[in-house]
Amino acid sequence: MPPPLIRVAALGKSYATAAGPFAALGGIDLSIEAGEFVAIMGQSGSGKSTLMNVLGCLDTPTSGDYFLLGRNVAHLGHDELAALRNRSIGFVFQGFNLLQRM
Repeated sequence: MPPPLIRVAALGKSYATAAGPFAALGGIDLSIEAGEFVAIMGQSGSGKSTLMNVLGCLDTPTSGDYFLLGRNVAHLGHDELAALRNRSIGFVFQGFNLLQRM
């Protein structure tokens, strides 16, 4: 059986603030198989966009592991992440405003 398309284990993302570290994601465990449809849902501020940025290799986690296509991509450099996005990831932005207002 092939590995999951996406697998994250104990995934975390923190940001430095004046008041100290802010944990946007903490201890996320997730597995997504090829061909599976998944919805990421939650309240405003719950970390959905942060999770999608990490899963899309636009940002890197501060802790945990992220396996994409069986490869741990959690700590790849910018050039390696760009190459991975170029070959393996597509994005649909919610409000990209490609069409002028009608």
